[in-house]
Amino acid sequence: MKLTAEQAARELGISARQVRRAAASGRIEAARHGSAHAVSAKHVRMASRTSHHGRDWSDTTCSAALDLLSSRMTSEVEGSTRSRLKGRIRQMEAGALAGQILRGRAELRRATSDDVKRQFMPRLVLELGLSSSGGTGVLVAENIGVAARSARLGRDDEGDIVAIEGIARHREVLEALALIAYGDTRESEAASRWIHVKQVSV
Repeated sequence: MKLTAEQAARELGISARQVRRAAASGRIEAARHGSAHAVSAKHVRMASRTSHHGRDWSDTTCSAALDLLSSRMTSEVEGSTRSRLKGRIRQMEAGALAGQILRGRAELRRATSDDVKRQFMPRLVLELGLSSSGGTGVLVAENIGVAARSARLGRDDEGDIVAIEGIARHREVLEALALIAYGDTRESEAASRWIHVKQVSV
């Protein structure tokens, strides 16, 4: 479903001008038709769930946060920097954490069939108490362009599969963050609870 810049602005609680700026910078997916924008409803929902205050994290900080959430250890940062990061992770809302970590490394794709889509059901589905049929799929790969082409997943800003640049040891955390940002309400809430347990234990 597509929204106008004005509709997206109402959803996000910002001005239509800010929506157009976000579309121009690529933070929100939108197609331009003359002076009007057709904004992806999924990207608007993702943006509203994952907004955060302060500076965007560096790639090193994101990698360290993923290490800490996955294994409670990291060699990416040390000493007081690691302690401060642990404190930030514990205090953040799950959506803000998803926004920091997924920024610039996630995109929506669409499967060519239900059989293909089933290959990308998150490993966490049963642990989260979600149905293993339907729902949001997740692809985690070091090179999502190559992996998506190999699986014949086309780019689609309303797609049903979240393709995320990442590595195998971070897969479950990345799946949960993808569901928080892009999943339906039930998926997002279940994944938020799962991530919260990880946050308090870093």
